[in-house]
Amino acid sequence: MVSRTPATELDFASLSEATYRLADQPTHLGHKVASALGVIEEAIERYGTEHIALSFNGGKDCTALMHLVRAALHKYETSHSIDSRPLVSLYVLYKRSFFEIDGFVKQSVARYNLDLVEKQGPMRQGLQSFKQDYPQSQAIFVGTRRDDPYSSKLGAFSPTDSDWPQFMRVNPVLDWTFEDIWAYIHSDGVHYCCLYDQGYTSLGDVDTTTKNPALLKDGKYQPAWSLAQGCLERSGRSSASTNSPSSGSVLPIPAKGADLEQC
Repeated sequence: MVSRTPATELDFASLSEATYRLADQPTHLGHKVASALGVIEEAIERYGTEHIALSFNGGKDCTALMHLVRAALHKYETSHSIDSRPLVSLYVLYKRSFFEIDGFVKQSVARYNLDLVEKQGPMRQGLQSFKQDYPQSQAIFVGTRRDDPYSSKLGAFSPTDSDWPQFMRVNPVLDWTFEDIWAYIHSDGVHYCCLYDQGYTSLGDVDTTTKNPALLKDGKYQPAWSLAQGCLERSGRSSASTNSPSSGSVLPIPAKGADLEQC
């Protein structure tokens, strides 16, 4: 569901019910959703609602994750008779970002009741500033997938490097694919950034991101989810994007100090 209209807060009860109903289905997507919810629930149990945060930059992976986190949070808050609270969300800014992404992020703040924290890069500086302002945040949900660069050896719970600001990175969609993300977005009616309708499959900043040439058919770019080969997802990203914030994750790779690059 493309986000183009003014946003109002979602009905988290209905959102949660639909998501858990999907997780109960004996299908490939149902198993993926159930596994992701299990990781999120474990993180909430470990750290409590007051010590978790979300890495959110408007990309498809963290958008799907945001929906899943809200579903699990509602279930937890309801079962523990806790009032719903804004979800602290970190947005590390590009020097030149797409206005469509910025607009979608602002809509998501209202739609998902986010406490959005905007920090300027570079990455280490942004994370350090966030840690200083929100020292209670111990774990951050990240939209990392295993087929993202440098992510093949990550686990569902992966701490940051010792020389970076200390967080536990929680990766609920780690074993999801490009196809899984879009199947979930469409199945659960998740709002997403309109750039994905215009031929973009991986979003970075304006200077390093173009429409995916694999989606050009008869002179017109097809939407992101029609990409036949998920391995071509990043074909619209230049090598210069390696050192920029990404639209999925903003946290460093263990033992490498590099930034995750997915959207």
